[in-house]
Amino acid sequence: MIFSNQKFINNNRKNVYLYLGISLLFALYYGAFFYYYAFTHEYIIQDDGRHHIVWLQKFVDAELFPQDYIANYFLSLAPIGYKALYFVAAKIGIEPLLLAKILPPILGLITTVYIYFFTLEILPLPITGCISSLLINQLMWLNDDLVTATPRAFLYPLFAAFLYYLSQRKIIPCLILMLLQGLFYPQILLIQIAIVGLGLLRYDKFLFKLTQDKKAYIWFISGLIASAIALIPLTQKKPELATVITAKVMEQMPEFNQGGRTPFYGGGWFDYWLINSNGLNLPLFPTIVWLGVGLPFLMRTRLPIIKLITPKIIISLQVTVASLILFIAAHILLPTLHLPGRYTYHTLRFILGISSAIVITLLLNLALNWYNKKIKYHSFKPLDKLKITLVLLFSLTVIIFPAVPYVFVNWFQNWRIGTETEIYQYLAQQPKDILVASLSEEINNIPAFSQRSILTGREFAYAYHPVYYNQIKQRTINLLQAQYSPDIAVLKSFVKQYDVDYLLIENTAFTPEYLLEKDWLINSSFSSETRGAIISLNSNSSALTQLILPCSVVTTKNFNLLDTACILKVKSNN
Repeated sequence: MIFSNQKFINNNRKNVYLYLGISLLFALYYGAFFYYYAFTHEYIIQDDGRHHIVWLQKFVDAELFPQDYIANYFLSLAPIGYKALYFVAAKIGIEPLLLAKILPPILGLITTVYIYFFTLEILPLPITGCISSLLINQLMWLNDDLVTATPRAFLYPLFAAFLYYLSQRKIIPCLILMLLQGLFYPQILLIQIAIVGLGLLRYDKFLFKLTQDKKAYIWFISGLIASAIALIPLTQKKPELATVITAKVMEQMPEFNQGGRTPFYGGGWFDYWLINSNGLNLPLFPTIVWLGVGLPFLMRTRLPIIKLITPKIIISLQVTVASLILFIAAHILLPTLHLPGRYTYHTLRFILGISSAIVITLLLNLALNWYNKKIKYHSFKPLDKLKITLVLLFSLTVIIFPAVPYVFVNWFQNWRIGTETEIYQYLAQQPKDILVASLSEEINNIPAFSQRSILTGREFAYAYHPVYYNQIKQRTINLLQAQYSPDIAVLKSFVKQYDVDYLLIENTAFTPEYLLEKDWLINSSFSSETRGAIISLNSNSSALTQLILPCSVVTTKNFNLLDTACILKVKSNN
């Protein structure tokens, strides 16, 4: 058996850095295509970057987004460590939108190194570390987390490093990483505390007992102190964040039900516990990572490679249990700990990737032993050759298909590429304190591509904090009424009330289907106002339709940008 003796392990350690180099090539490959894609489009941003990155441009130019309610809300949500990093970068000349394009491959490389060495702590075979790194890279890049460069992108290197130093029993690096995790992505910090807490338990004769190891208690108490320090900034909340919606209200709001802006309820048992943001949200692709589920069963076998697995495999179990504990707690305390899926979505991907690498190593061992026996006894048959061919084809597919740029970029990374160049450029040349209003999806791109404020938009209509959402809801209702009212006085009153400078009107905006297709309008707590606008549209001509041509300052294939100064000059109907 090629993996059955200590001599093999010792000799193979000479290849540790060779396999590490191969692992880094995987990360570099994905990172290179990321850079190519991100830097070859003039107007491009990852979807979540529109929520969390754009407003950080204020660190470069404090005059941007002045008194912007949406900007202030999302800046208040941003963890302090995350903001500090972007602030420092901005002060040395790297603006946030640029830094967001630079960071993901770097974070990916750091994660790869730590995952590689953590895997070796569990199974000291470099090939296993290499396979683990490949699978984790696939899970990271066939996803829209790492590429965002938002707070959740940082959890990958921070958590991977934590796992490695935990396996090394190095308390100081672990405490530093816990502190950083709390400053960047606090949900994972709670899992880390739970992991350290589980380290206090020992399993003995079908019972769990508290350990007698004093060091374990020092770890736990120190971890609690580090966590408390990291979480202090979360207690300093601005008014729009002070009140959080209750679970009872969430269940009643269309926004949180099937078809709403952020569906949580109404999808049935399967969706509730497995799919949506409230579910386990386990990866469906790359599907090969589900081989990791078989590891606990293989651990009971007498296969030689199982003997090489170190006791540090317990960390994988601790991560899984800690994640499930927090997942259940988040459901019970909903929404105090925010979305339950955040406690399983990321961490279980780590465990599935690493566990699958061990299983694949085992299967590789068995396959090589089978092949050697066939060679030794000259017993190859046509069917055996077919088996080898199929296995090789499957292996190549598993490696190559997820590495196809079109697949991981277009299917999984959720990019937004701006196409309304003339509008972006025109607005970017206007004063920094202008306000743009629209019901179109394109309005969500204006802060990113023109760096100008907007009144409302689907991407920013989060209903978790009532103070904030009530403001967004009222703005949207007033915009609906103004855009579809036959009375120009209503339109002019709206423009004056919010000091709107430009209206962005889509060519299809005055058809009933336009509003019916917008989930955040039709499946919302203000759906009656939306349907009222549709009724008004069917029975009367909107006053705005007569002003599109005379008041347009930019006209494209799909949009007209209207100057409200022109609208205000039009005489009201008497």
